[in-house]
Amino acid sequence: MMVRCASLIALAVLPATFLLKFLRVFVIFFAVWLPAHGADPVSRNWQSGIPADNVLAYEVFRNDTRIGFHHMQFSRKDGEVRVDIHIELDVSLGFIPLFSYTHDNTEIWRDGELQSLVSKTDNNGDLAFADLALKENSYLGTGSRYDGGLGLPIMPTSYFDPNFVRQQRLISSQDGRLLEVSVAYLGPEQVPDINGSVEAHRFRLTGDLEIDIWYTGDGRWVRTEFSRGGVLSYRPVAASAIPPKTAWRKVEVEE
Repeated sequence: MMVRCASLIALAVLPATFLLKFLRVFVIFFAVWLPAHGADPVSRNWQSGIPADNVLAYEVFRNDTRIGFHHMQFSRKDGEVRVDIHIELDVSLGFIPLFSYTHDNTEIWRDGELQSLVSKTDNNGDLAFADLALKENSYLGTGSRYDGGLGLPIMPTSYFDPNFVRQQRLISSQDGRLLEVSVAYLGPEQVPDINGSVEAHRFRLTGDLEIDIWYTGDGRWVRTEFSRGGVLSYRPVAASAIPPKTAWRKVEVEE
């Protein structure tokens, strides 16, 4: 497909309001159209974001204060990829705890499609769960906010697969509800990485999930930012920077 540019002479004689509308449409067109049509900024290989040591680890910051961590462990067997996810967040004022969050999630993937998801979450005392499995192109099961309608194509909010930014329908890995989003590509940026910085591509999700997320060209998830009583950001770290599993909190949820 070829996009023809309008003559600069013709544009010069148009009203200013028309020019403004034209430029807005032009910017939105290229922000959304280019990544989806041959100018792919990140890999489409669903496993490309999984590192050689099979671990992704992040520290979570709120306004540059460390408040917790996010850990993902990958394992492969019989053509399937298992992902074990654990998140812990704590916000306090001095010695006074204000907020606590714990999330456990196990996902099974095959050929780029989620096969099952089992999660438990303690969101500051509010308990949530999801227990879903793929059957005949739909995810069936239970969840604290599951209401059906989770047919393919769809992905969970686990982020490691770079094709996440090519979705408009998502499964909340916390409670099993449907999330509908729009995605815009914002361009490349230098962002902090484990050893210095790296060029990554920034995408903005709006709708039922509002976050900015960055992937390297080879598909590794390297940053997330969103607002929740401040700016929360995920930053990659070595797995050794995460507390040992023996110290992790457990979530007990009655389904």
